[in-house]
Amino acid sequence: MRLKKFIISSLSAIMIATSLSGCGMISKEKEKEEPVSDLVNVTLLTDAEGGAGEALISSARAGLEEAESGLGIDGRFIKCSSKDDIKSNIEVLVKGGKTALIIGAGPRFESIISVYAQKYPNQDFALIDATVDGDMPKNLTTITFDDERSGFIAGFIAGKMTAKNKVGYISGTSGSSENAYRQGFEKGLKKANDKNPEIISRNVNIYESYEDAKNAFVDVEYYGADILFAPTEDDSKAAIDSINSNYSKIIAVNKDQYHYSKDKVVASITKSYSKAVYDLCAMVYDGGDSFKGGKNTQYGVAEKAIALAPSTENTVPPDVLSSLSKALKEEYSGSN
Repeated sequence: MRLKKFIISSLSAIMIATSLSGCGMISKEKEKEEPVSDLVNVTLLTDAEGGAGEALISSARAGLEEAESGLGIDGRFIKCSSKDDIKSNIEVLVKGGKTALIIGAGPRFESIISVYAQKYPNQDFALIDATVDGDMPKNLTTITFDDERSGFIAGFIAGKMTAKNKVGYISGTSGSSENAYRQGFEKGLKKANDKNPEIISRNVNIYESYEDAKNAFVDVEYYGADILFAPTEDDSKAAIDSINSNYSKIIAVNKDQYHYSKDKVVASITKSYSKAVYDLCAMVYDGGDSFKGGKNTQYGVAEKAIALAPSTENTVPPDVLSSLSKALKEEYSGSN
């Protein structure tokens, strides 16, 4: 166990080193209040549909609450149940004229926020975990994550631990995150295993049909994949609930899912929105002078936005973790 803990610590250090170069309000009381006029108001929009992204929603809310206490902003937290709900909330906020920044947290906000940023050029917007292709409006800033590196870690572990030389990749909503996960997964798999493992892929939409998503995971398992990477918006829960632990294991995302299912989860790669939300609040707190309009910023290990969960030491052999550390240094040394 000491050796495993040492390797996990060393791996974290290497990851950090190579990464450098309806709706509900915060409280019922605030539901009835008008935004406080002498404080900078920031509104955070998140998903409420299907229980998707619970870990990320919690981390986003934590960042907003930290900004409230640390910066003294007036924060609003709204869970949106549908695309129409997102649109109507944005219209109300913009027309109210008291919100300095509207943040959409999650990939599903990408298409909507980008349209409204163009529609209302005098209102500042932000996207978390999504960005805009092409020219970005100056009143929009985005924060994405080093999902390729997370995918690489998952692919490497899958490549080393597959016994059937068949692995599963089940993607969620299409977009910049999904593309990066896939690219990294394929790189990591190739780096770890020179036997050219077969990738059995499916695409699911947790928002539209949770049951269909669960059937897709069972399908991938049926066709022989024994290690499945599931970067889906529900924190990989549908995958975990669907598979048979006698046949396959899951590499989960967003939160440490080892304690949710110790017999099914072989590794978890966590992600947090907390610092992203706090930093966005700080951008408008000083009057907007530091607002990075028209630009995307990527967060990774150095910002504590992604990490390999400590519970991995319970399931992944020390030699695999050691070789993963070496592979990360070779693949990402000197990258931003």
